[in-house]
Amino acid sequence: MNVVGAHVRRAVNKDGARCGEVEVRTDDPARAEMLVYFSASQDNDYDMHSIVHNDAAAEIDWYDNNMHNAFEEISGNLFESDEMKTKWGEREVFKEAILSFGNVRADLAEIIH
Repeated sequence: MNVVGAHVRRAVNKDGARCGEVEVRTDDPARAEMLVYFSASQDNDYDMHSIVHNDAAAEIDWYDNNMHNAFEEISGNLFESDEMKTKWGEREVFKEAILSFGNVRADLAEIIH
């Protein structure tokens, strides 16, 4: 899964942490659009806090309704092996691809630091 687009949407509070919400587009048809939440980390970078898949059709659910059933938390299983272990290398590559896309890292710095 490759990142083909990413931009910071807004700052939000997610599970008690101040996060930047990043809309991400990928080349994976099954997970073409998702929202990825980043929080500030102790090492002056960002932690990928949460990943949410948006399966809503824009033609039907045209407003930003985060209570919709189409929003599915996929953080736990997106980078999980068959042995139910996290594939940390793949996860870090995905995280860095998002942070390196366009002005994402700079925009996050403006809204969550």
